[in-house]
Amino acid sequence: MEVSKAFLELEKEVMIKLLDGTDDILKVFREQYYRALVKKREFSGMGFFTLFEIPEDAPLSEPAMSIQLGDVVGQLDGVKNGIGFVLFLKNGFIQMLEGYTYGDEKWPKNFTEFKVSYISGSNRDVKKIWEKFK
Repeated sequence: MEVSKAFLELEKEVMIKLLDGTDDILKVFREQYYRALVKKREFSGMGFFTLFEIPEDAPLSEPAMSIQLGDVVGQLDGVKNGIGFVLFLKNGFIQMLEGYTYGDEKWPKNFTEFKVSYISGSNRDVKKIWEKFK
Protein backbone atom coordinates (compact mmCIF):
# COMPACT_ATOMS: atom_id res chain seq x y z
CA MET A 1 0.00 0.00 0.00
CA GLU A 2 1.30 3.43 -0.91
CA VAL A 3 1.71 5.74 2.06
CA SER A 4 -0.35 8.91 1.76
CA LYS A 5 0.41 12.33 3.17
CA ALA A 6 -2.61 11.95 5.50
CA PHE A 7 -1.23 8.65 6.82
CA LEU A 8 2.17 10.23 7.55
CA GLU A 9 0.46 13.12 9.35
CA LEU A 10 -1.61 10.67 11.42
CA GLU A 11 1.43 8.58 12.30
CA LYS A 12 3.39 11.66 13.37
CA GLU A 13 0.54 13.06 15.48
CA VAL A 14 0.09 9.68 17.20
CA MET A 15 3.81 9.43 17.99
CA ILE A 16 3.90 12.97 19.37
CA LYS A 17 0.92 12.17 21.64
CA LEU A 18 2.34 8.83 22.78
CA LEU A 19 5.67 10.45 23.69
CA ASP A 20 4.25 13.62 25.23
CA GLY A 21 5.14 14.41 28.83
CA THR A 22 7.63 16.27 30.96
CA ASP A 23 9.48 13.37 32.54
CA ASP A 24 13.02 12.43 31.50
CA ILE A 25 12.11 8.99 30.15
CA LEU A 26 9.64 10.38 27.63
CA LYS A 27 12.14 13.08 26.70
CA VAL A 28 14.67 10.37 25.74
CA PHE A 29 12.08 8.49 23.68
CA ARG A 30 11.11 11.74 21.90
CA GLU A 31 14.74 12.35 20.98
CA GLN A 32 14.97 8.80 19.63
CA TYR A 33 11.83 9.35 17.55
CA TYR A 34 13.09 12.61 16.07
CA ARG A 35 16.27 10.83 14.98
CA ALA A 36 14.59 7.60 13.86
CA LEU A 37 14.26 6.23 10.37
CA VAL A 38 11.38 4.05 9.23
CA LYS A 39 12.92 0.64 8.66
CA LYS A 40 9.75 -1.01 7.42
CA ARG A 41 6.02 -0.32 7.21
CA GLU A 42 3.48 -3.11 6.76
CA PHE A 43 -0.27 -2.91 6.29
CA SER A 44 -2.27 -5.88 7.56
CA GLY A 45 -5.69 -4.94 6.25
CA MET A 46 -6.93 -4.16 9.76
CA GLY A 47 -4.09 -1.76 10.55
CA PHE A 48 -0.38 -1.21 10.20
CA PHE A 49 3.03 -1.80 11.76
CA THR A 50 5.81 0.78 11.49
CA LEU A 51 9.24 -0.50 12.51
CA PHE A 52 11.79 2.12 13.48
CA GLU A 53 15.55 2.13 13.19
CA ILE A 54 17.20 4.16 15.94
CA PRO A 55 20.78 5.39 15.44
CA GLU A 56 23.35 3.67 17.65
CA ASP A 57 24.39 6.97 19.22
CA ALA A 58 20.81 7.87 20.25
CA PRO A 59 20.20 8.16 23.99
CA LEU A 60 18.99 5.08 25.86
CA SER A 61 16.24 5.34 28.45
CA GLU A 62 17.26 4.75 32.04
CA PRO A 63 16.09 2.27 33.07
CA ALA A 64 16.26 0.41 29.75
CA MET A 65 12.53 -0.26 29.60
CA SER A 66 10.66 -2.88 27.60
CA ILE A 67 7.03 -1.74 27.69
CA GLN A 68 4.07 -0.81 25.54
CA LEU A 69 2.36 2.58 25.54
CA GLY A 70 -1.21 2.43 24.29
CA ASP A 71 -3.25 5.29 25.68
CA VAL A 72 -3.90 7.03 22.34
CA VAL A 73 -7.05 6.34 20.32
CA GLY A 74 -8.63 8.02 17.35
CA GLN A 75 -11.34 8.50 14.79
CA LEU A 76 -10.71 8.04 11.09
CA ASP A 77 -13.12 8.81 8.29
CA GLY A 78 -14.48 5.56 6.94
CA VAL A 79 -14.00 3.68 10.24
CA LYS A 80 -17.13 3.50 12.43
CA ASN A 81 -15.70 2.05 15.65
CA GLY A 82 -12.48 4.01 15.89
CA ILE A 83 -8.78 3.20 15.88
CA GLY A 84 -6.14 2.45 18.50
CA PHE A 85 -2.36 2.48 18.76
CA VAL A 86 0.39 0.72 20.69
CA LEU A 87 4.02 1.86 20.77
CA PHE A 88 6.45 -0.95 21.59
CA LEU A 89 9.61 0.04 23.47
CA LYS A 90 12.29 -2.62 23.86
CA ASN A 91 15.48 -2.49 25.92
CA GLY A 92 15.25 1.29 26.16
CA PHE A 93 14.60 2.00 22.48
CA ILE A 94 11.57 2.72 20.33
CA GLN A 95 10.89 -0.39 18.27
CA MET A 96 7.48 -0.37 16.58
CA LEU A 97 4.18 1.48 16.30
CA GLU A 98 1.05 -0.56 15.70
CA GLY A 99 -2.21 1.01 14.52
CA TYR A 100 -5.44 -0.94 14.31
CA THR A 101 -9.19 -0.68 13.88
CA TYR A 102 -11.61 -1.82 16.55
CA GLY A 103 -13.89 -4.67 15.58
CA ASP A 104 -13.58 -6.21 12.15
CA GLU A 105 -13.35 -3.05 10.06
CA LYS A 106 -10.64 -2.69 7.44
CA TRP A 107 -8.05 0.07 7.63
CA PRO A 108 -9.03 2.45 4.80
CA LYS A 109 -6.65 2.78 1.87
CA ASN A 110 -7.45 6.48 1.61
CA PHE A 111 -8.58 8.96 4.22
CA THR A 112 -8.30 12.68 4.77
CA GLU A 113 -9.86 13.34 8.17
CA PHE A 114 -8.66 11.99 11.50
CA LYS A 115 -8.65 12.90 15.17
CA VAL A 116 -6.49 11.46 17.95
CA SER A 117 -6.85 11.79 21.70
CA TYR A 118 -5.93 10.09 24.94
CA ILE A 119 -8.16 7.33 26.28
CA SER A 120 -8.46 9.42 29.44
CA GLY A 121 -9.65 12.48 27.50
CA SER A 122 -7.79 15.67 26.70
CA ASN A 123 -5.19 15.38 29.48
CA ARG A 124 -2.74 12.58 30.09
CA ASP A 125 -1.74 11.27 33.51
CA VAL A 126 1.87 10.18 32.94
CA LYS A 127 2.33 9.02 36.55
CA LYS A 128 -0.59 6.62 36.12
CA ILE A 129 1.03 5.17 32.97
CA TRP A 130 4.36 4.47 34.73
CA GLU A 131 2.58 2.90 37.74
CA LYS A 132 1.55 -0.02 35.52
CA PHE A 133 5.20 -0.86 34.92
CA LYS A 134 6.54 -0.73 38.47
